[in-house]
Amino acid sequence: MDLTHFRWIVSLGILAAVAFTLSAAAHGATKTLVVEAGKYTRANVPMSVSMPDAATAAKMMDGSKEVPCQVADGKLWWVLDALPAGAAKTYTVDLGADSGADAKAVDLKETKDAVEVTINSKPFTTYHFTTPKLTTTQIHRPYFFPVLGPDGVEMTRAWPMVADVPASIVKDHPHHTGLWIAFGEVGGVDNWSASDKAGWQIHKSFDTLAGGPVMGTLRETLDWTAADKTPNLAEVRTVRFYRLPASVRIMDFEVVFRAAYGKVEFGDTKEGGPMASRMRQEFVSEKGGTGRLVNAQGLVGAALWGKKSEWVDCSGPVDGKTFGYAIFDTPGNFRYPTRWHSRPYGLHTANSFGQAAFEKNAGKGDYVLEAGKDLTFRWRFYFHPGDEKDGQVAARYADYAEPPKAQWK
Repeated sequence: MDLTHFRWIVSLGILAAVAFTLSAAAHGATKTLVVEAGKYTRANVPMSVSMPDAATAAKMMDGSKEVPCQVADGKLWWVLDALPAGAAKTYTVDLGADSGADAKAVDLKETKDAVEVTINSKPFTTYHFTTPKLTTTQIHRPYFFPVLGPDGVEMTRAWPMVADVPASIVKDHPHHTGLWIAFGEVGGVDNWSASDKAGWQIHKSFDTLAGGPVMGTLRETLDWTAADKTPNLAEVRTVRFYRLPASVRIMDFEVVFRAAYGKVEFGDTKEGGPMASRMRQEFVSEKGGTGRLVNAQGLVGAALWGKKSEWVDCSGPVDGKTFGYAIFDTPGNFRYPTRWHSRPYGLHTANSFGQAAFEKNAGKGDYVLEAGKDLTFRWRFYFHPGDEKDGQVAARYADYAEPPKAQWK
C-alpha cells in the first residue's frame, strides 16, 4: 500500500468518525425527565426545562402515549396535562428524534400590518403592530384584538377597533385597545393616551415569529418615543401562546425596558399599565353591570382599585354562560405584588409604578432606569370559563408563580 492510498483510507476513517459523532449528536440519547407537582394539584401547565445537550428536536413519551413537545430557546417545552398534589410524573425523552406532533398546532402568520395567531387551526388573537387611525382615533401603539377565549368568545371590548358596535357597548377612552402595553409618564412623555401630545410605540423588527406543536413565540423590538417620534426608551417584547384544550387560553408576556437613549424616569401615575386590557362590556360590574372584578385577597369591585395583589380577575355572563380572564403578576417583578388600575367600568391593568397616585401615604413611586440598564417584567393572561372560583384562578396562579419542578435524571 503506497502512502497516498494509506492517507486516503485514514481520511475516510476520520470522516466516518465525524459523521458518526454528528449523527449521535443529532439523535442524542434517551433521557428521563421527572416532574414533581409539589403541594398543588396541577392542570394544563405550560412547562419548559433547559435541554441537556445541543439537540434541536425531541420526542417525548408518557408511558405509551406521545406528548407534544418542542425545542425552542435552548429549552424543551410541553404542557403538563394533570398531576395531583404530591405526585410525580416520569417522561421518556428521545433527544434529536422527530416528534409526530403537529408542527403548526400553534401558528403565527405575518401580514403587512399584523400577526395572526391560530391554535389547532382556530383563530386566537391578532397582533396589530402598526399605528392606524381607527374610527375617529389615531392609535399610538400596538395592540392585540380580538382575543378569543373559551368557546371562541371575545374577551375584550370591540370598540374602537370595530366602528359598528351595539349601543350597549360604552365608547369611552379610545386608547383602550383590546390588550396592550403602555404607561402614562415615561421620561416626561404620556405614552398612555391618544392625545395629540401623546408618545408613540414604533415597531422596529420581529426578532422571532415562530409556531410549533406546543407554543408560538412573538419577539419584537420597539422604540417608545415622544410626540415628535424622538425615541426615549427601547423595549423587547416577547409573547408566548400555548396549545391548550379549547376550554382555556394562556398568553405569557415578557417585557424588557432598556434605557438605550439615556436614563428614563417612570412617573408615579395611575395612568397605566404597563400591562393593560379593556374587558368586554359583560364583565363590567359598574352602573348595573352583572360582571365581577375580584383580587387574590377577595376584594371586589371598586374596593380593589390601587391595592396590591398577586392577581385580579374579571368575569361575566355571555349568552347564558360565564367567562372571564385574570392577569397574573410574577414573583420577581418590580414591586411585586403590583398595584392595580382595574376598575368596575372595564379597565383592567397591572401598574407597578403608581404608588401615591393610588394611596396618599404610600410614598412616591417614581423610578429611574439608569442609562444602559434593563428592567424586566413578566405577566400571564389566563382566559377561563366561569368566574374566578369556577375557573380555579388561584390554583392556576400557583401553576405560574410556583410551577412544578422538572429535572433530568
